[in-house]
Amino acid sequence: MVERLATTAQMKELDRTAIEDWKIPSLDLMERAAEAVAKRVLKIVAQLKGDRRITIFCGPGNNGGDGIAAARLLMQSGCKVCIYLVGDREKMTPDARFMEQKLITAGGELEDYGPDSSTQQKWIESSVCMVDALFGVGLKRPITGDFLAAVRQMNRVSCPVISCDIPSGIDGDTGEILGEAVRADHTVTFTCSKYGLEQGEGKRYAGTVEVAQIGIPEELIRQVLG
Repeated sequence: MVERLATTAQMKELDRTAIEDWKIPSLDLMERAAEAVAKRVLKIVAQLKGDRRITIFCGPGNNGGDGIAAARLLMQSGCKVCIYLVGDREKMTPDARFMEQKLITAGGELEDYGPDSSTQQKWIESSVCMVDALFGVGLKRPITGDFLAAVRQMNRVSCPVISCDIPSGIDGDTGEILGEAVRADHTVTFTCSKYGLEQGEGKRYAGTVEVAQIGIPEELIRQVLG
């Protein structure tokens, strides 16, 4: 498959068409995205010393759902994972809620993030890898509040940070930093690379970019991207 660059509008249309017209379950797409993220985390932690402690920061949207699903897969692979929900739990998407229930069934817990929590801080500081699943490519406003605290937390740690789809705080079209952004060591992006990963500050903040195919057919990609 030839790699292409996509705008945020094109990615939104790709997802919509895949789900509504091609009848590809959105949960299947999310699960495959999570598998790609978990696979990258496992490759990294296999080279590190320590007891495979992982921290995952999740927003309430579908990017957070990817992170929640990845947490479950990492737990099942023997990692010790803490998953923190940043933002309003009432705003969680249906798919993110579904992945939370699967996480609970697997013995995990989605904790509310507390920037001032000494217990969470201790875990974060002892982690050997972190996952940024706060925001996807659709973000167009500066990061504030607890989201900003989480971004700063990830930027302070010395362990590797992996971003889901795009580093949170980077404009998916321009690569502009929206106030502050995660400085990732690796970015696992889905279906197509994004303009924001290839230009501006986004190129520098993304680290090593891996494009993961999550089940959207090549024919549909050609149809939408041209």
